[in-house]
Amino acid sequence: MADDVTAEIKSRLLLSTVVGRRTKITRKGRADFMALCPFHGEKTPSFHVMDDKGTYYCFGCGEKGDIFSFVQKTENLGFREALERLAAEAGVALPAPNPEAKQQAEKRQTLQDALEAACTWYEAQLQTGAGGAARDYFARRGLSRETIARFRLGYAPAGHTALMDALVARGFPPALLIEAGLIRKPDDGRSPYDYFRDRVTFPIRDARGRVIAFGARTMGDGEPKYLNSPETPLFHKGDTLFNLNLAREAALKAGRVVVCEGYMDVIALDQAGIAEAVAPLGTALTEGQIEGLWRLAPEPVLCFDGDKAGQRAASRALDRALPLLKPGHSLRFLTLPDNLDPDELIRRDGAPAMRAALDKAIPLVDFLWLRERAAADLATPERRAAFESRIGQVLREIGDTRVQAYYKDELRGRLRSLMDEMRPRRQQQQRERGGFGGGAGFGAGRRPQGRFPQVPLGASPALRASALGQGQDSGADATARLLVLSLVRHPRLLPRVDDELARMEIDSPALDRLRSALLSMSFDMPDLDSDKVKGHLADVGLAETFAHLEDDRFLGLHGIARNEMTIDLVEEGWRHVLAVHRRQTGLRAELSEAQASYEASPTEAGIRRIQAIKEELIRIESQVQAAGVDGGFSA
Repeated sequence: MADDVTAEIKSRLLLSTVVGRRTKITRKGRADFMALCPFHGEKTPSFHVMDDKGTYYCFGCGEKGDIFSFVQKTENLGFREALERLAAEAGVALPAPNPEAKQQAEKRQTLQDALEAACTWYEAQLQTGAGGAARDYFARRGLSRETIARFRLGYAPAGHTALMDALVARGFPPALLIEAGLIRKPDDGRSPYDYFRDRVTFPIRDARGRVIAFGARTMGDGEPKYLNSPETPLFHKGDTLFNLNLAREAALKAGRVVVCEGYMDVIALDQAGIAEAVAPLGTALTEGQIEGLWRLAPEPVLCFDGDKAGQRAASRALDRALPLLKPGHSLRFLTLPDNLDPDELIRRDGAPAMRAALDKAIPLVDFLWLRERAAADLATPERRAAFESRIGQVLREIGDTRVQAYYKDELRGRLRSLMDEMRPRRQQQQRERGGFGGGAGFGAGRRPQGRFPQVPLGASPALRASALGQGQDSGADATARLLVLSLVRHPRLLPRVDDELARMEIDSPALDRLRSALLSMSFDMPDLDSDKVKGHLADVGLAETFAHLEDDRFLGLHGIARNEMTIDLVEEGWRHVLAVHRRQTGLRAELSEAQASYEASPTEAGIRRIQAIKEELIRIESQVQAAGVDGGFSA
């Protein structure tokens, strides 16, 4: 029967007519239309409506569905509510619900009647003599009469049973009022009493504007300052957003929705002409609330207070959103100046200041980076490694693989920039000179000579004969070149080691560009092979740079660079080479520091320290050279 009803509604209503109420629609064929998508901001129409099929699809954000899903999403309704609305418009009679469903519907209606009666009574109490203090409170907060009426604000008197007595007199039994969350029955057997007393009241309404609960605030310093109705058959905090009924139309029109912490922030924004504001009800944003916000705008702005509690709430919202992120849907974050909330900022600086602040909201990726960076201690290598590990852990929370890939690419760049800033000045100068060679090639460069003699007294014959002994680089960057070359020849290894590749320290700008090009590739490309990777490098102008790398006979002979190696053996060898490279990098940093220390204060101990570091680098270099002949590293 339900299928017959939905089919009848679809046959009587044109999808294009319903869509046309939300967005400008243009006919492209007999039954085909194009429109600006109501689900994400765009300037060129990509929303395709097909009347003959009764479906729609957006080529921009991927939203799709039929007339019922369109009404549900654009008006934030459940299926039953959308069905009732469209059935009434189409003139289709809905079948009578079964007895159980009918009984539940009647019970819900009775609860709503009680809540509506309570709302009307609270509004009336605001105008009485007893409501004088409440009126003064709203006046101090700058609320106009029109705003008070628009939000149906009221006052709950101080008497213990004033509301209960009034509603019981109108025929609502106490048991019903308890179930509606309007009165409380103590567990110790005492008589029931009103849930809200001597507080200003804020009705909480559903998407259709029906009162389903209340929030209330003290007018002084009493605790708790804010109090919400308990959970009831009609009210579930995690599913509800304050002011959704009034903000929905404004949000769809503005393409933006603003999420605040409290009732007064929302009301102040609305009075200032920013009507697209909502608030959660004393809890962190839930997954369901985030999904609901995305039906109103692709990037809701979270405007939480700048104090610790507000920032914790923003941080929790970020964590909740990460697994839900999808193409075209994210969050933006705004912390107002001087730890003000929206209500305070508007009263102090006016609505233009609030609008200007909203325009400066930052993307989720920026808020994530700032949060993690502020919590990180980067004083030691181990702590820097922990910071990078934490970033990787957070990124793995992103559920959508495409979004996760773009976040990885973005934050890898930020990590590299941050670590570059923290390198010793001498290493940074090496990078600016071109690393291990001039131009795009990979030759050996010269170190500037200071007061330190080229060959320390007592140096071994191997050290005296080496490039290091002659004041040159030792060729230690051969490991970095080998690691990159092997990944081009074995690209299936890339998704297994991409995090390590991103963190790998590379001094050569040319090699760093190759590394960046590899990380920018889509690892899920079908049949990814070495030729495709080389083609990608050619497309980004790095063919000649890679040719210098591949022409190195020593590198090409190494086991992990050989084409016939299995992927598991290549990975094992690659990680071994990476460990050697990290050891070399650490030793080179130690050598720079030792040389700088010696130049500042020459001592025999300083010479011995430099000699020991260079001897160790020579030992590792010989190991690398042997690997080039034998096809692998010795233990």
